[in-house]
Formats: sequence, structure tokens, C-alpha cells
Amino acid sequence: MKKFLGIILAFFGIPLLLLLCLYLWTDPFRTLHLFDINDVNTVNREYVSTELYLRNKDKYHYDSFVFGSSQASGLNTYTWKMYLPDSASTFLFQAWSENIAGVRQKMTWLDKNGVKIKNALILIDMPGFFDKEQILYNALSMKHYAISGESEWRYHTHEFYNFIQKPSGWIDYTKQKIYGIKVPLSADSITNDWFKENAQNYTNIPKQDSLSQCTEQTRRNFFLQNSQVTYGDVQMAPTVIDTSHMECLQTIRDIMERQETEYYIIITPIYRYTHPYINPQDLETLQAIFGTDRVYDFTTRVEYTSDYNDFFDPIHFGTRLGWYMLREIYTGEHKE
Repeated sequence: MKKFLGIILAFFGIPLLLLLCLYLWTDPFRTLHLFDINDVNTVNREYVSTELYLRNKDKYHYDSFVFGSSQASGLNTYTWKMYLPDSASTFLFQAWSENIAGVRQKMTWLDKNGVKIKNALILIDMPGFFDKEQILYNALSMKHYAISGESEWRYHTHEFYNFIQKPSGWIDYTKQKIYGIKVPLSADSITNDWFKENAQNYTNIPKQDSLSQCTEQTRRNFFLQNSQVTYGDVQMAPTVIDTSHMECLQTIRDIMERQETEYYIIITPIYRYTHPYINPQDLETLQAIFGTDRVYDFTTRVEYTSDYNDFFDPIHFGTRLGWYMLREIYTGEHKE
């Protein structure tokens, strides 16, 4: 029996130990060692945002936050700062596949840690922002243990599990480690902006972002092929805000009201070919909780949804649209 158990242990244990050594050596998700902001483009955006915040908070004293999912990449905090007090310190607190529970968690965590939230923008992408379930233990979307309250050990256990689940990546991780291969990230090391090209030229309207090196026909074909419905045949979205969502929204509102935060809720535009418009009932719910003057719905605005050159893909708007959205919110000047 002991011999049999020894064989089983050797059969499973030795390969597992070798994989653990490979994981510790390659650090595939950049979570085991102090990461380089220029070498974290494929890893968990939630982790990067939180680690960057923790690394810089005592130096920059952030007090103005943008919360949202990957759609928030198109909103540049340098542009936002044009409309804020000179003393404002901005930070993009972004996470891939962020939902309402994630935003509440971050705001509650900041509030409990005594962080003054003077200004806030909450970007809502419909209907994903109100998903019931988020991929909690996916390597690219798992919540940072500082915010989730889980142990660091449990976090890394799940990361290792993700690693062994994808053998196809083992060779790539090894090559990257041996040859020092890096795919530089353009994110700003202070504000966490995903695109920082506008940092020194933020008063000017950014260039249109979408597939700028492709021909016009290639761009158009890309959006046509990745669209779910034909132009002009967009279906009304069903209502998605339920009782549990209401509790999250009210918690977020209560924190901002108690802190006297200057905030806006932005319902993000999606290219018209694919966009399910927000249900009027959900829009009314958001307006009832936050106020009609605090909620900006860009989903039904043709000038924000009709030009595919303003998008990286059908659901991610570029910094040009982000620039116009901020201008309209703070000055009332509409996009042409």
C-alpha cells in the first residue's frame, strides 16, 4: 500500500512541483514580484490598478477617481483634470469586466481607509455593468486581495490553478523569461491611464483611434463582421437593474453624498451596429438614485455612436469620444 501511494505521489507530485517551480520562476501574471508597468499588458487589470494605487497613494494623494471596465480606457484623466480644481489628483481605478459590485467594493474600501473622494466618474456599460456574476477566479479579472478581503495565499492559489489549466502558455512564459520578451504597456505610471499619448496635449481633441493604419474598407469590414445586428435594427434592451443592484447603487450614492463628492454617472456609447439601448426604466432608476443632472446617457446619441472611426471595436470607444463626452458634461457643449 505504501509503495502504491508512493507511486501515486511521484506520478502527480513531481510534475506538480515542477510546474510550481516554473510558475514561481516565470511569474506569468506579474503578481509574485514588484511589477514593471511596461511589462504588464496581458495581466489582471484589477491587480495592476490596485497595486499602482497602493504604490503611489502616499506620494500623490489621489482624490479623484474614474471607475469602470475596459470601456473606461477611452476616458483620459488628463483631459478630465481640465475641468477639476488645480489641486485634484486623478486615478483611473479600472478593472477588466468591472461590474457594479466591483465599483461598490472599491468605493467602500477607499472610504473605510479614510480616502477623500472629491471627484468621481462612474462609467456604466450596458448591460454588462449589471451582470450578476463576475469571473471571480479568472487570472485576468480576479479581485485584488487587498480589496476583496481574501488572503494573499488564496489569491495566489487561484492564480497557480489558472496557470496549470493552460498548458499552451507554459512554453510562451518560459520564452518570455529566458529572452526577456516584453510587450510594452502604454499605461501611465501615475494616473493609470490606459492611453497616455494625450498627457502633454490634453487641451486638443485627440485623433480618431480606430484601426488608424488600415484602409477605410478594412475598418468598415471589421465593424460589419463584428456586429450583431444591422444598422437601424437595434433592439431595446430588457431591464436589468433589480433589488440587489439597487442596494449597490444606493451604497455608492450614500458614500459620495457623505463625502460631498462631485460626481457623474456616464452610460457609455457603443457603436450603433451592436448596441442594445438602455431600457428607459433602467435609465429612470439611475436618474432617481443619482439625479437627472448627474446621469449622462450617450447610448442614444447618434453623434457618439455612428462613426466607427471613433471606436477600437464595436464596444470600446476611443479617447476622441472620451474628450467630447467630458466637454459636454462639464461645459454643456455638444459634439457636432
